Amino acid sequence: MYDIFMNFLKSMKKNLVKIDIYFCGMEINMSDNQSKVPQMTPKTLIVCIIVVIAFGSFLFFVKGDLSGKLCACIVCPGLIIYMIYAYFKEQRADKEALVKNKNILDGSYFNSSKWNEQYTVYINKHPFEKPKYSNMKQDLLARFRRREYFVSMLFIMFLMLCSFCCVIIGKYFVGVAGILLFGIFFCLELALYIGMPVRKWLKGDINYKELEASYLKSKILTYKKSGLALGTSHIHAYTENKVYAIDYRIVEGISRKIVRLKKYEDNIYSSEDYQHFAVIHVRLPRNEEIYDVEIELNEFQVQMVIDNLPLFKYGEKITENMIVERKEENELV
Repeated sequence: MYDIFMNFLKSMKKNLVKIDIYFCGMEINMSDNQSKVPQMTPKTLIVCIIVVIAFGSFLFFVKGDLSGKLCACIVCPGLIIYMIYAYFKEQRADKEALVKNKNILDGSYFNSSKWNEQYTVYINKHPFEKPKYSNMKQDLLARFRRREYFVSMLFIMFLMLCSFCCVIIGKYFVGVAGILLFGIFFCLELALYIGMPVRKWLKGDINYKELEASYLKSKILTYKKSGLALGTSHIHAYTENKVYAIDYRIVEGISRKIVRLKKYEDNIYSSEDYQHFAVIHVRLPRNEEIYDVEIELNEFQVQMVIDNLPLFKYGEKITENMIVERKEENELV
């Protein structure tokens, strides 16, 4: 049970090792936490190879049995080859990322003809959605009833059953601890599945009728566990844990945020991914400070928000079936 739990936690953690963040918008900021990353350097690679060779030599000459010799002759060389491959793969990925970062920051990436052609194809194949229900609460709750939440609950219930079996066979401490721990995880997943963030938001100090009138006529974009809707009077958005309704009158602008996520397994580089966010800059009425609302979308959806936010903010109408031409430059509020 302990091994299952540790592997479960490790699978949750391994994809969140390094994040490089930069903004493209009215202002450009860039930060790097390179020093916090277990990035393999040439010195580290050499040390790892020496350790593997020493371990293989121990298995071959000291232990000396058949299994040790097979491990020394097959597993250790394979591990060395894999580490060398991962090292050069990471170096190549970093070089390509530097070029891509430069193109994004100077605007050439999103202004290229290739990207704009892809954007035109995407926006015509994936137009804005409409609310599926005639009730804002029902529509938002339906968007939280995601299949992955249900699957996670089933898996956690299985682990709770395993913990209960431990109690039956007499391992009371492990069994009770497992039931309590996985019970907490189950409650957290259940809260998301039933839309607890939506229910909590609806109980707040909001003008439901006004927000519903805006939401039901909105144009919606959804991606993974997030969504953003451009309504008639408000920007409606949600993440996995929070729901927003932003009055257009306090919207100061919008920026594009891109996160480069490098993924490691056992401190060895495996792959990377890019995350894209629409960042809505809001001026809070109570203290006049700027607050940023970040909603994860794909890169084309972020551009759709950047293009259409000015139209909704100033009350211009948008046709039902939007056809766009190639866009040569980004528009910012």
